[in-house]
Amino acid sequence: MQTVTIYKAPQKGKGQKFLKDGFHPPDFPYNPPNADGKCYFAAPSSRSVAQEYCKYYKDGILEVTIDQETYDRYFKPLEKPYQGGPDIELAIPHRLFLILNQFPRFLKPD
Repeated sequence: MQTVTIYKAPQKGKGQKFLKDGFHPPDFPYNPPNADGKCYFAAPSSRSVAQEYCKYYKDGILEVTIDQETYDRYFKPLEKPYQGGPDIELAIPHRLFLILNQFPRFLKPD
């Protein structure tokens, strides 16, 4: 089975929580204009985006490994350029957290 990995630099103190408990709506509040309720990841080809945020958050990089078929169906449509550049980010909405939480998570130091 082919898999892909997406990457998130958790904010300070959140890495272990996300590793253990997964992603849940209360952790990503919807409060416009500052909080859109989405969980942001770097796409499979853009780990460097997570590495950049990790320099500030200092809580490692959370990696989620997803089978290619599920990624293509649910997450690939969310891909968009990160800040207009060549890197790709995913803004995962609450409705996909149950799917996201099914996959193995690993927290690695950068």
